[in-house]
Amino acid sequence: MRSALENARAALQRASGEREVFLSLLPERAQTEASQSDGRPQKSGPLDGATVSWKDMIAIKGITATAGSLLWRDDTPAEADAEVVRRASQAGLVSIGVTNQTELAFSGIGYNPHFGTPTTEGRVPGGSSSGAAAAVARGITRLAVGTDTAGSCRVPAAFQGVVGFRPTRGRYPMSGVRPLAPSYDTAGSFARSVADIIELDAILSGDTARPDAASGLSVAIDLLDEGGVAAPISRRCKEAVTALEQAGVLIAYTKRSPLAEALRLISAGGWPGAFEAARTYGHLLETRDAHRLDPFVAARLRASAGLDSKRIAEVRRRARDLRETIRVADTCYILPTVGIEAPKLAPLLENPDEFAAANTAALRLTMPASLLDLPAISLPVGKTCDGCWVGIQLVGPPGGDRRLLATAAMVETLLMEKETLT
Repeated sequence: MRSALENARAALQRASGEREVFLSLLPERAQTEASQSDGRPQKSGPLDGATVSWKDMIAIKGITATAGSLLWRDDTPAEADAEVVRRASQAGLVSIGVTNQTELAFSGIGYNPHFGTPTTEGRVPGGSSSGAAAAVARGITRLAVGTDTAGSCRVPAAFQGVVGFRPTRGRYPMSGVRPLAPSYDTAGSFARSVADIIELDAILSGDTARPDAASGLSVAIDLLDEGGVAAPISRRCKEAVTALEQAGVLIAYTKRSPLAEALRLISAGGWPGAFEAARTYGHLLETRDAHRLDPFVAARLRASAGLDSKRIAEVRRRARDLRETIRVADTCYILPTVGIEAPKLAPLLENPDEFAAANTAALRLTMPASLLDLPAISLPVGKTCDGCWVGIQLVGPPGGDRRLLATAAMVETLLMEKETLT
């Protein structure tokens, strides 16, 4: 078994050759933290010495967080770590570097024209936490921390075959994290196993409860069967549900789920997160540096600025009622994470309309949980015939993060056992 220092050096070496994944490395910090971990006579926890990366929205002392943009490259480096970084360091994690992302974190595709895009066989990585997912998927770091506003941890997790978790908003401290849409932003995490997500969640939240998994799951059949989900995605998700049912999990089929109703609200009135994002960064469109923005991000900011404020207010109001419905029902829902296979990047870059349509499709099934402020996690459930990863999404009731994670661990174990048997 390698030491933490050996693991850190290996991660740094791998990361140095993945420039579209890592924007900057932390060799001195990583080796110091790893050496401290190796020197402790007793580990502080299961993740003591584990490697971790941080999205370019999150402050690291001595590094400038640019949000994947050229606009802030010359800003003064952070004077202190973000609180989530501080907590991770205190728990013995070893910070390797800063990962790439969609500019301003405002896209589900993962494209970045300034720093490169971590594609896989020409397919988009998913965004906005594209580099964070890639750091784990490529085996560079054991863990990664990103942000999730509309699906920015779950979408890249689904496209890259790893686990991606969005907690209830406010569960993790956001001091030192650049905002996009403050009412919907949260830090989130990536790993190869739910067990690691559970341990990291305890570190970042301070919540170490170990509740039982949910006794059953409610399949949002209205989202699984409807036309927005490609046949290969639907097939793989249904196979996973069948495997769980055969393993003894109580499965209920919901034809009119609150998540589908949330999606209808967004379709009718607009996504409030985009409305807020336009207020956070819309002013950049009026500056002399506007031409330096990713044109796809700039186009989305312009479109979002035109959303009707009264309709957005109505979406928010009705979303609060739906959230209360889910709280009372105390149900864990299961649905696809993304309804499409990861598209090839090159054709999207040639056609702005196709890019916008793919972005909408990528985020479509993750936005409902974000709108309702529900904890949600994406688990890989295999690949399609074209070799694209498929993610299945579990969504829990408000504040039910630890129970959702316990349920996800159960689902992961049962699906792995089924795969082994077949």
